[in-house]
Amino acid sequence: MHRLTICRSGMGIPRTATKYGLVVVSLMVLGAATQTPAQDTTAPSRDSGVGKVDGIVAVGTEGLSSQEKAACLPPAGRLAIVADGNSPDPDDIGATAVIFGLLDKSGLSERLVHVSHSCDLQPTDRISVADERRRQQILEKVCREAVGHFGPFKNLSGSFNCRTDLQAAVGDLRVAINHSTDSDPLWIIEAGEPDLIGYALQSAEPMKRQHVHVVSHHPANDNAGDFFSWQQILAYGVMEHQIGDQNVGLKTTPDAWEWAKQHRDPRMRWIWKQLAYAEQDGVVKFQTGYFDCSDAGMVFWWLTGADRGGDKSGTPAKLKQMLLTSKKDAAR
Repeated sequence: MHRLTICRSGMGIPRTATKYGLVVVSLMVLGAATQTPAQDTTAPSRDSGVGKVDGIVAVGTEGLSSQEKAACLPPAGRLAIVADGNSPDPDDIGATAVIFGLLDKSGLSERLVHVSHSCDLQPTDRISVADERRRQQILEKVCREAVGHFGPFKNLSGSFNCRTDLQAAVGDLRVAINHSTDSDPLWIIEAGEPDLIGYALQSAEPMKRQHVHVVSHHPANDNAGDFFSWQQILAYGVMEHQIGDQNVGLKTTPDAWEWAKQHRDPRMRWIWKQLAYAEQDGVVKFQTGYFDCSDAGMVFWWLTGADRGGDKSGTPAKLKQMLLTSKKDAAR
């Protein structure tokens, strides 16, 4: 076991993390190595072993494996999740479950400030009215149970169904945007159509938009807006991050998640059940035979460094490592 000491510097400290002075994280090496963070003027220095990443000073990283360095060095700021799941593709059901687990096990639950689902505001005829309503109910249940399994999420006011409570969803995301500063930005995970993001940006304080990052992994989401185009989203002055199609590594056959099916931790079994539910959903044939948590790849990228060397190549093995490696699970 190696030991990585992380000191919070006086600048760029996320508001939700200011109560921490010195954090010492012990990391056990499990599974395959993740991508090594790219070096720049702010990344940890190979020569000194001391660096600064958005207000976080990492001391003594020399000699650590790439997965240890990447394990938990997120950027400053807060996180918002905007998912669909009511569109024909059911993958958000499993991905949402995985996302909550990753945030809990990484010790960053307090960074999550917004969760909304069913953001496909005008579903197509590729999904029936009955199935679309069922999906809304399932996503409500997944979010509620996820908080029960992995909470508390102290800065999360709840989860919002964009189809039934759009104004509340817009208002909650707008509040998160309006709280953004240079040292405490908002990172929005675009796990669905961009319309909710567009409405929130449109009604937010103009000077706050420059402190918003929008993370995407597929043009199928970017270009699917009913009321906002992707170029309109970018025109608000947000910072765009395209991390590449996460289906490549995170849409797999179920055997990649077999470890979770009978795991002694009931929360891992619960994640497996959500992935299995989506695989068996039946509305679209292209998910049959696959466990797909591709949207969770964007959160994994954020957790492992974001635009300062975050891992864009998530796999079930890497997610397993993060889900099982924590102080709470050290004895498992």
